[in-house]
Amino acid sequence: MNFPMKNLKPYASRLRPYADSGFTLLEILLAIFILTLVVSAVFGAFRGTFKVVDDTEAQEEIYAAARVALERISEDLASVYGAVSAVEKTPDANATRQQVMFLGEDHEINDKSADNLRFLSWAHVSFKTGRPEEGPAEISYYTQYQEETGELALYRSDTLDYLESPDPGQGGLLLCEGLKWLDFIYYDENGNAHKEWAASERNNEAPLPARVEISIGFENALDPENPLQFVTGVALPPLS
Repeated sequence: MNFPMKNLKPYASRLRPYADSGFTLLEILLAIFILTLVVSAVFGAFRGTFKVVDDTEAQEEIYAAARVALERISEDLASVYGAVSAVEKTPDANATRQQVMFLGEDHEINDKSADNLRFLSWAHVSFKTGRPEEGPAEISYYTQYQEETGELALYRSDTLDYLESPDPGQGGLLLCEGLKWLDFIYYDENGNAHKEWAASERNNEAPLPARVEISIGFENALDPENPLQFVTGVALPPLS
């Protein structure tokens, strides 16, 4: 059966424009706009996640640094030495005893509380190999201002009592950095607070404080207006 081809021409002519057509410029622009919105949303979500992770890691480092610093200071203060019989333990008879028994100074650096503290303690840390050195040591805590960060670095000096102590603010090892402040408060036996405390071996009229409160602050990356504050208190042993 011969089917007339001319009968197909009207249908073919109507289908040809659809077969040859593509996306219009408006459709392409709309697709690009939608794709941009999706990519921006995904990127923003990832960026927010990474920021939270970075801030959390920074917070963990701060908590670890604060814990180490407070534990070290607390251990030194809990082993404070206030008697004068240590002169009998001096290996070198010609050595000069340290005269400072407990000295807490109220100090500021660039309007930041940066107190200094020196005292005798049995908590000497020796880095020498072999038999560890023993005896009371003069422990000193002080801070230095870091120009590049605008924050404080905390140092700890540890010198055996029969050795010559370094100059104030010198000779210590870095304990932690990134501090906003370091503050010591000294409480007498009646519970009264003092910003400073001075007791010497030659003039023992001012005994050791009954308790020392330590406050250190770090920058809070999540809330810069409210720094992270860490506070602890140490009860000092009575004079022997």
